[in-house]
Amino acid sequence: MTNDPEPSVFQEMTWEEISAAARADTPIVIPIGATEQHGRHLPVCTDWVLPERIAREAGRVRSLIVGPFLPFGYRSRPGSGGGQHFPGTVSLRATTFMSLLEDVLVELKRCGFRNIVVYNWHFENKGFVYEPAYLISGQNPELKVVVIEDAMPDFTPERQKAIWPEGFPGLALEHAAVIETSLWMYHEPSVVRSDRMAADAPQRVVNHDVVPIDTRMSTASGSLSSPVAASAEKGRLLTEWLVERLIAVVDEEFPNHGRHTGGREVDHELHQPETTESAADLGR
Repeated sequence: MTNDPEPSVFQEMTWEEISAAARADTPIVIPIGATEQHGRHLPVCTDWVLPERIAREAGRVRSLIVGPFLPFGYRSRPGSGGGQHFPGTVSLRATTFMSLLEDVLVELKRCGFRNIVVYNWHFENKGFVYEPAYLISGQNPELKVVVIEDAMPDFTPERQKAIWPEGFPGLALEHAAVIETSLWMYHEPSVVRSDRMAADAPQRVVNHDVVPIDTRMSTASGSLSSPVAASAEKGRLLTEWLVERLIAVVDEEFPNHGRHTGGREVDHELHQPETTESAADLGR
């Protein structure tokens, strides 16, 4: 949402541009999310669209590729995502999720990428995103995989006051609440069903899980705390902080690939890949 250079986005690039970016060792950021209910007012694509938007904004500032997103994640839990009992939530078992991510990382390695960032948004994916990264790294020591399990920035007291002037509920209860609603209001306000926003809170808030699911640990709406105080201005601030954190990590881990000076940064010499694979093979 700026006048900065357009980011390089994997799904919008040609195979030659992708090959050139990989040969240049450009870092590629993989947004990892879920298809999960987000209250009565937000779409189920929230957990994979928002991290991709953040990665795109980061790609306007420094050299990186916004990689292919993963729209499915591990099972929703009542105290952090509302739970599996909501229609619209489509989840994977842990072994399937880890195998899927491992296959994606293998394919990116085949494309030539050696600097990869796994950028996770969905709380329940924590831990499971590390395992395939660890396995791939062990098999391919020339790869560097950075795992960001929690995309959230540091919420200092000053930032908490700016976003939650009436009190910070804690990140565990920020599902489909002020953070995500504000980000949607800033990036794409038309998707927010503002007339359906209402305060809500779980009957039980505990530091453990129960199965079968205890729905008292979730809410009727699917929002774990009130989204009513959300605003586009808060979304702008949150975007700045999220982008700042992502760029700081990428800058620290890949210091030789820095800030943009112009538009799409895939201006390296283009040529056929050294293998005999066709363009169709590269797209599989």
